[in-house]
Amino acid sequence: MSHSVVIGCGTWGAAMAVLLARHGAEHVGLWGRSADDPCAIDRSRHHPHLPGITLPPAIHVSDDPALLADADLLLWAIPTPFSAAMASELAPHLPPAIPVVSLAKGIEQDSLRTVTAILADGLGPRPYGCLSGPTHAEEVVGGLPTGAVVAGPEALRTMVIERLHGPTLRVYASDDLVGVELCGAMKNVIAVAAGICIGLSLGDNAVATLITRGLAEMRRLGRAMGARDTTFAGLAGIGDLMTTCYSGFGRNRALGLAVAQGISATDHMATTGQVAEGAWTCRAAMSLSERYGIDLPIATQVASVLWHDIPVDVAMRLLLARTAKEEDL
Repeated sequence: MSHSVVIGCGTWGAAMAVLLARHGAEHVGLWGRSADDPCAIDRSRHHPHLPGITLPPAIHVSDDPALLADADLLLWAIPTPFSAAMASELAPHLPPAIPVVSLAKGIEQDSLRTVTAILADGLGPRPYGCLSGPTHAEEVVGGLPTGAVVAGPEALRTMVIERLHGPTLRVYASDDLVGVELCGAMKNVIAVAAGICIGLSLGDNAVATLITRGLAEMRRLGRAMGARDTTFAGLAGIGDLMTTCYSGFGRNRALGLAVAQGISATDHMATTGQVAEGAWTCRAAMSLSERYGIDLPIATQVASVLWHDIPVDVAMRLLLARTAKEEDL
C-alpha cells in the first residue's frame, strides 16, 4: 500500500494531501510542527486557511515524526528559509532511499542552494525532484482544473504522476530540475514587482511589460545555470508566472500590493502569517547575478525596495531610465 507523507501543513501542503486522498490514496500523512497545531487540524478535519474544505478520512495529521516511518514518498512543503533546519530535525526519522519531492519555490539566501540541494545536504543520498506550475492551493482543493510539471529522475516522475495526475490536475514530466526549480523561485520575485505596479495603479500595459521582461530575466539566469530555454515557456515558467502575478491568491503579489501602500515586507508577513518566498529570493537573485555576471534589473529593484528602503517611485524611475536596447528573450 502506498503511503505518501506531506511535510508542512500550510495551505499548499494541506492541499496536496487532499489531492492525494481524492485520487485514491488510502493513507496520507500530513506532518506539521507543533506550533502549527496539526493535532487541532486532525480533530476538526478543517484547515484554518482553506475554508469550506473537509479533510478526507485518509489524511492523518500529526506532529509526531513516527508518521514518517512507513512513508514511500515525501512531499516537502516547508518554506525555503526553514528547510535546512527542518531537514536536519527530520533526517533521523526518514526511511532510507525514499524519494523526496519539493513543493517549495525559493533559493536559500546565504548558500544560494535550491530546495532540492538543501534537502540533499540534510537528508542524504536519495532521489530528489520538484513539482511546480500554476497551482494555487485554494483552486486545487476547490476542484478547479490546472496543470503542473514534475522534474527529477524518471522513476520519481513516474511515481508522482501516478499519484497526483487526475481529473483536475494534469501532471507533465521534465528532466530539467534546475530550470523547473529556478522558475518556481524567480517568478515570486517578479510577482512582488507586479503587485507593486498594480498597487500603484500603473495600468495593464506596465504590468504586462514587467511580466514579459521578468520572464526574460528568469530565462537569462537559467541559461547561465544550465537550464533549458523551453522550460521557461512551459507550466513552471510562464504558466506559474502569470497566475502568481495576476491572481488574488498570490502571496508575493499581495506583498507587492502592501509595499506599494508603504507597508514593509516584514510587517506585512507578520500581520498575515503568510510567507512570501520572493522577499528572500530577491536577495539570493542578487548574489546569483554577481556570480554569473547576469543583469537582473527587476529583481535588483525589488531587493532595493524591500531591503534597502528605496522608494517604489524611485525604483520605477530607475527601471524606466535604463538605456534602450534590442529586445532580448
